[in-house]
Formats: sequence, structure tokens, C-alpha cells
Amino acid sequence: MLSSSLIMQALTISELERASGVPRSTIYFYVREGMLPEAQKAAASRAIYTDRHLALLQEIVRLKAEGLPLTAIKERMAAQIASAGATDVDLVAEQNEHVRHSILVVAARLFARRGYKRTRVTDIIKEAEVTPQVFYGHFASKLDLFVESYGLFVEWMHSFLAGGLVDEPDPAARELARTHGYLGMRNLSPDLLCLVRSEALQEECDMQKVVEKSYGGMTRATLEDLLRLREQGQTALPVPDELVAFGLLGAVENMVMRVSWDDRYSTKDVLWTALFLFLAVEGAYSGRTDLTDRLTRYTEAVERLAAQPPPTPPAAYLS
Repeated sequence: MLSSSLIMQALTISELERASGVPRSTIYFYVREGMLPEAQKAAASRAIYTDRHLALLQEIVRLKAEGLPLTAIKERMAAQIASAGATDVDLVAEQNEHVRHSILVVAARLFARRGYKRTRVTDIIKEAEVTPQVFYGHFASKLDLFVESYGLFVEWMHSFLAGGLVDEPDPAARELARTHGYLGMRNLSPDLLCLVRSEALQEECDMQKVVEKSYGGMTRATLEDLLRLREQGQTALPVPDELVAFGLLGAVENMVMRVSWDDRYSTKDVLWTALFLFLAVEGAYSGRTDLTDRLTRYTEAVERLAAQPPPTPPAAYLS
């Protein structure tokens, strides 16, 4: 079973039995005799113990080996037993979260190695060491799991890139490295972004918030660079920084789509084009390229179009 990094580790009876070397029948006896705190009930036939139970069992075993009777052991350990039982931590909720995260980690690694189509739910269940009932108690479908594990992979990629870019002073070089990292995520499977983006476009979809968080992570560093550039250049551009960051990412996504159609363009072409676009944006943000007059010229057109609904084909074309 995957290990937990929680301060108070939750254990099943089987795990407690293996870790302590004490048979479960004896553990149940110690609980009845008040030598161990009651376990928290996760279900009618499932209880959650903690590493505090394990520590108490190890102490009981040690004292028994010294020849102390159970009555003396219970009296000597009274304060420890009371302390171990005095907790308001919801162990069931913590273990459920731990199991959910463990499944996500396993799934993200399998999706990364095999892609979406070649990763089977049965493989995830086997490697995560959970039952199908536990799996489907956390994730309704493979697609739901994929979208959430994709978000986890974004966090991993962001952390990996951030470590290597700490000392990089050039925002364009940082954006180039992030674009290269994005291409790595894209290589998880050919249909990766199609699946994620289709979920993002669904109105009131349960996965929409997860996708929003993933894309927020993918654009966060670019957005931070844009905010610094705006502050340094003291420019008054009439554009939302977040939309510019998403626009740069969207440009890369569309370039990747075009590259997938044939062999005309390469990864190098994508990197050069992404760099060109960022440098153009950087020039406007830094003030080196003054767009004030040109933007002002289009103010009336922007205001007029924004006040109108986007055009649709005439009814004759839709019938």
C-alpha cells in the first residue's frame, strides 16, 4: 500500500497487524480491555487505526517481554492511552483523501507513460492497490480521473520547470522553456488536449473547475512575467494580462495542432514562432514598441463591436 506523509498515519487493521506483528484478535482484545483507543469507523465492517495504536502496541509488547502482567501494563500506560485516544482528527476523511491522491499519482504516471487510450482502469487499480469499489467511489470514470491527473501532471511540470528557471533573468528564455515543457505534456497522448479542452467547454460540468485550475497552473508563470513587464515598462495597455497569457498558450496549442497534420513544420518551428509572439508582446509591455496611437485609433471599432452580439449566418443557411 502506498505510504502516507500525514502527521497522523491512518492504518487498516491488516496494516496495523503487519506493522506490529500482533494478531488482530489480540488487538481487538486490547481495545475491549481499554488498553488501546477505539478505532474510527469508516463503514460497518471497516475501522481506521493510527500510528498511535502502533506505538502503543509496540510498548505493550515490550512491557510484556519484561514480564509485566496486563493489569500493570494498563496502569503504567494509562496516560499514553488517554492521550492517543484524545484526537478530533477525522481519520476517515484523511485516509480517503490519501487514497484519492495515491490513485491520482499512479494514474498520472501511467497516462504519462502510455497515453490515455492505452491506460486501462484495471491497471490503475492494480498499481494503486485498491479495489474497484474504492476506485469508483472516488472517480466516476476514466475520463474524470484523467482530467484530474492531468492537473497533477501540470503541477509536476510547473515545479520541474520552475526549479530550472529560478536563476534565468530573461522572461523570453523562460517562456521558451515553458513552451518546450508544454510540448512534453502534449506528447502524453495525441488526444490529450482534445479531452481536456472539451471538458473545459462544457457548461456546468463537474470537471470544469479542475480544468480551470490546470490551465491556471499552465499560464501562471507567464502571467507573472507579464505583470512584471507591465510594471517595469509602466505601460497602459487596454488588455487583460490573464487573457494575453491564455492567448500565448492558445497560440502554442493551435501550432501543435497544425504540426500534427503533416511533416511540413517541426518542433523547432513551434519554438521559434512561440518566441516571436512572446517577444512581440514583451515589446509592447516594456514600452519599446509604442502601440498607444494605433490602439487609440481602434477604440471606436472595439466599443461598437463589443456592444453587438457576434454575427451568425442568415437563417437561410441554417435551414
